[in-house]
Amino acid sequence: SKLSSLVKKADLVVFLKFKKLTVAKASEFRRKLRGTGASYMVAKKRLARIVLKEEGVDMPKLEGEVAFIVSGARASTESDDSAVAAAKEVQQFAKMNKESVLVLGGVFSAGGGSPPDGRAGAFGGQRQLKLIDAGMVTRLASIPSREVLIAQVLGVLQGPMRGFMGVLNGNQRKLVVALREIAARK
Repeated sequence: SKLSSLVKKADLVVFLKFKKLTVAKASEFRRKLRGTGASYMVAKKRLARIVLKEEGVDMPKLEGEVAFIVSGARASTESDDSAVAAAKEVQQFAKMNKESVLVLGGVFSAGGGSPPDGRAGAFGGQRQLKLIDAGMVTRLASIPSREVLIAQVLGVLQGPMRGFMGVLNGNQRKLVVALREIAARK
């Protein structure tokens, strides 16, 4: 089935409970998710349970109508942070539509999604799917973008260098002050 093939390659699957969600809002949500490389799908819970069981995950009992957000199931040209981008989009949509949408949890791939050719996940290890709760989806959504993380690391690395330069400049400043004092006395 389509759900099975998507889950086999997915980095993140989010379970959403929805009620009274308009077609316009659902279409807008689908469009935004497509921009992150994710897809929105409504499937029978029983089918989803079977698909996840094949992947080694016991899906919890979910009440009501449930939608599945699958991220990272496209070709390997997608960016590495597609799961985070999808989680951010889901979190933002759930926040804007509190009366219609509730994040229930999901499944996260600890080893990275499998490439389309079926090889092992990231770093050559086996892909492991882990069940996550709604709080973990929220924490995933709060991870800064790759560019922001790189800037933070560079800021941390620059700190000691700035301090060292301050120490070196301090001795030069002291010498200039001492020379000025000597010149002022003469």
